[in-house]
Amino acid sequence: MRTRTALATGGVVLGMLLAGAAPAVASRPDDRPTPRPTEKTRPPRPKPTASPSPTSTPPPTTTPSPTGTPSPTGSPTATTPAPMPTADRTVVVLPSLDGLSTSASDVNGPGVVVGSARLANGYWHAVRWVDGRIEDLGTLGGLNSQAEAIDEQGRIVGTSQDATGASHAVAWVDGQIQDLGLTGGIFSIAYDTAGDRVVGVYNVTDSFSGRRAFVRTGDTEVTIDVPPGASATAVNEAGMVAGTHGWQDWDDPAPDDYQAFVWQDGVTRPLGTLGGATSTANGINDLGQVVGTSWTSDGVFAAFFWDGSTMRRLATTAVSPTAQAINDSGLVIGTEGHGDRAMIWPDPSASSQLLPLPSGAVGSRAINVNDQGVIVGQVDYLSPSWHGRAVVWR
Repeated sequence: MRTRTALATGGVVLGMLLAGAAPAVASRPDDRPTPRPTEKTRPPRPKPTASPSPTSTPPPTTTPSPTGTPSPTGSPTATTPAPMPTADRTVVVLPSLDGLSTSASDVNGPGVVVGSARLANGYWHAVRWVDGRIEDLGTLGGLNSQAEAIDEQGRIVGTSQDATGASHAVAWVDGQIQDLGLTGGIFSIAYDTAGDRVVGVYNVTDSFSGRRAFVRTGDTEVTIDVPPGASATAVNEAGMVAGTHGWQDWDDPAPDDYQAFVWQDGVTRPLGTLGGATSTANGINDLGQVVGTSWTSDGVFAAFFWDGSTMRRLATTAVSPTAQAINDSGLVIGTEGHGDRAMIWPDPSASSQLLPLPSGAVGSRAINVNDQGVIVGQVDYLSPSWHGRAVVWR
């Protein structure tokens, strides 16, 4: 089972080029990090990037007014959706390197968690947590590194800066870092691994439209033949890759047309949308089921489940839901972007539930889940200053 997404942009592949910046967290429509001062802003749309700024609560998404029971005068009375129930889960905050910021990105079947942790000097290193203990995985000789995924054999993939500051896709095997190279671009990042495959992104220009998706099998690498602005973000044991193509730069005058797809053995299959113009694939399991996000025909942002032939909307009262990952049992995890809360769907036919917050936390995001149902992600605190901490929900 592989379920992973994280999207990086331009020269900020790590989301760490500013000392003290938070690591790249999967970016989603209406659940986006605070824009950098140099970043162009536009009306909400999915953006294939993670800002080095802490994630902030996004603006509300416009939704149709609720329809209620007519009043005696014939005017409709608005109704408030029932509160989302909280899942019966226990949340554990994982240890850090400096007492403050960490972020978890993946967990494998044996329960090893990987992610990133801030150092005392403000830079970030890839880390793993084994039996609750944190281990620094180091870098290629540069200042920052970031772990994105771990497979069932314990291989970890991600990205690292070298001594020149360039960001390379990397793997950690038995604790040793391996340089997977720039893969023909100016920087690269590996987002997922399963079996003998690694998938990710390299950039031929420092732009969204310069992104290319790659699949690496052993020492052989293939660029997925889809339109530019592409990301390969998840792969399963059978080699089926989930991704999105058509990302555009903020100042591109063309209409948004990014589309979710799956790719296997050279064949690309579009997933379609929920009736709107665009969709994004975030996670895939070993059954070939995909979850992600899509705009609907009535202009609402929604989470979807694709069963191999049909895309359908996941049931939730969330205003701006994201479906981030799915395991082989059908447990779907994601985030309520409007309320900044991690959430789950016990199965694709069930309604969503919130995941509990640890004491003192003000927000959360669910990033990944293994086949045993262990969920990892991040929670946010405002004291003593804003910081995030990696967590596990069991």
